[in-house]
Amino acid sequence: MRYLTFFIIAMMSLPSMATNKIYVTQAGASLVFDVLQDGDGNTVGSSTTASTVSGSASNFNIDQVGNTNVLTFDIDGDSFTGTFSATGNSNNIDFNCDSGSATSGCDSVTASIIFTGNSSDIDIDIGNASSKSGDSAGVTILGESGTDSTVISAAIDGTSVIVTITVDGDSNNYLLNIDDNGDVNGHTFISDQTGITGDYDVVQSGSYDNYVSYTAVGSSQNIDINQTAGGTLNMTSSGSTSSAVKTININQTAHATATLELDGAGGTYDIDQTSASTLDLDQTGASADFVIHQSGGVNVIDMTTNGASANVDIIQRD
Repeated sequence: MRYLTFFIIAMMSLPSMATNKIYVTQAGASLVFDVLQDGDGNTVGSSTTASTVSGSASNFNIDQVGNTNVLTFDIDGDSFTGTFSATGNSNNIDFNCDSGSATSGCDSVTASIIFTGNSSDIDIDIGNASSKSGDSAGVTILGESGTDSTVISAAIDGTSVIVTITVDGDSNNYLLNIDDNGDVNGHTFISDQTGITGDYDVVQSGSYDNYVSYTAVGSSQNIDINQTAGGTLNMTSSGSTSSAVKTININQTAHATATLELDGAGGTYDIDQTSASTLDLDQTGASADFVIHQSGGVNVIDMTTNGASANVDIIQRD
């Protein structure tokens, strides 16, 4: 038995402005939900009351075209597949899957978020530590060219999580936290960022090896990557200048490996590794400052710098 309730309100206040509202409350299995909202100020759920689905095997396809649209959805179930698309400025997407429940699993999540425009806010919460949910979650976020001043926040607790973020735009802010046991495959984060003045905070933890592939093109970026319980980091960074420097901070523990290709004048790089870790670094460009700290076990550094005014400090301790 499936129970489904829709509350749909459509209001036209001006010829050029459509305000459509959808609230969904559903209990049961196998919901397929397709929505297109075209206009400004539309909502699926709201900033104060989310639409909710409890039950397994939900499948969503929601498109919002316009400015200041809001999409809030809470999923409490074992399986979810969905695509959220937002085109316009100052849009808000808030997606939760089992983030507040200690019962059902949300064990298989495939979520795709595609957005174009400025000043949007994207918030994703999948799983929670108490129920160890969010297993095998796959999240893909794509910001089309010209996507500026957007905040992307993602907190995922589960096993074998894969997150891919590709954004082309300036002045964006990213907060990513992948937690819980990585299982035999570990967690994976893949990022490709093009644009200036970005701020990135990435944390991956778990009891198995994690993997980060990070490509950043553009000046004035601040990048912080923290991996615990083992991990591999492959980073390519380019585009900084002496007047718009780039700051990169990397912290890895437990037999970690980092391969860094850093190109562009101007930058401050702080790298901290513990427990028999390896660093392979190739940097080209003037005015680079490095602080490298390795401790615990046998650590290895292979470093090449090409450019004037390099300042390198290395500390290794058993």
